[in-house]
Amino acid sequence: MSIAHRRWRLWRVVVSAVVAAASLAPLAGCRRANLLATPDAVPGVDTLRGIVAITGSEPLTMVQLTTADGSAWRLVGDSLTELRAASGLEVVARGIVLSPDSGARPIARFEARGFAVRSANGIVALDGLLERVGPGFVLRLADDRRFALTAVPVALRDQTGARIWWSGPLDRAPNAYGVLRGR
Repeated sequence: MSIAHRRWRLWRVVVSAVVAAASLAPLAGCRRANLLATPDAVPGVDTLRGIVAITGSEPLTMVQLTTADGSAWRLVGDSLTELRAASGLEVVARGIVLSPDSGARPIARFEARGFAVRSANGIVALDGLLERVGPGFVLRLADDRRFALTAVPVALRDQTGARIWWSGPLDRAPNAYGVLRGR
């Protein structure tokens, strides 16, 4: 393949991407955001906020995010293992809209490149890495903020280094918690 032909193909891909990005901006349940609070975030990535669910029957299950307006999005990408562990939780996912038509079948698709847990059963939640500091524990968020945790459940005490979510006040036992990625 000649250099000119490669350049032409690259130019077509760039133009297609720009046109697609311009047409996706007004999507319901989806917005452009600058998530600089997370270290691997790219300014201007797409975001979705909603409840994660595992749908379908084995072996053909999929991870789905349903937004407040009822739009259903099939999630794909490298974050799926952790998103499966977030089933039932409200999350903000960041990534790229692959197919925007949430009214069509198959449902709209979103490539999740990362996410943050926001609530569990309507109660505010945080997620991050569980770290031991002296005799206690802290939750280190993606933006490197640290929160001291008291009354850490026994099931979490051996999970130092794991990505966990914690719902409820930080100064007493959590209302709910879970492990998103083991240590």
